[in-house]
Amino acid sequence: MLMNYLREGITTFLYLTPVAVIILCAFIGIKFLLKRKFEFIPIKILCEFGWILTVLAILKITGIIGGDFNTTSILNGDVHFSYSILQEGLSMATLLNIILFIPFGFFSPIVFSKLQHKRIYGVLIGIIFSMVIEFLQTFTGRFVQLDDMLMNTLGTIIGYEVWIIISRIESKHKLRVK
Repeated sequence: MLMNYLREGITTFLYLTPVAVIILCAFIGIKFLLKRKFEFIPIKILCEFGWILTVLAILKITGIIGGDFNTTSILNGDVHFSYSILQEGLSMATLLNIILFIPFGFFSPIVFSKLQHKRIYGVLIGIIFSMVIEFLQTFTGRFVQLDDMLMNTLGTIIGYEVWIIISRIESKHKLRVK
């Protein structure tokens, strides 16, 4: 079962790669036009690509991209909400929600430098992005689950903390080199 989900996830990433490249080119073009000064830093561009690809994959896997949006379920009162927390225990879906959002949390402070200064920003971006996804899922007929929001946010926090650890190691290494 895990292998099927991983295969589907990898296929989704590969499928969305050309779209991510196009969005990255537009993103770089807009940055160039706004700043009139563009520094070509390959690792930063690669991280921006990773962030864009991750966001696209999250939106595709959660049914936002390619979903059948309508208001019928909302107007009929047929929206499915689940406020239970870990009712099924630590299921495969729970773990996959965490894993899916780790790259999002890792790449976000690299792409948006304001997120680097306070940990709360790393938490907030995970909460807000997850809430937007769950809200949009009400229009696709999918379940809106508190569990998903919590696990998505946890994955974002884990990714953000990994970024913090790596950036601290990198800054200590730079100090030693000087």
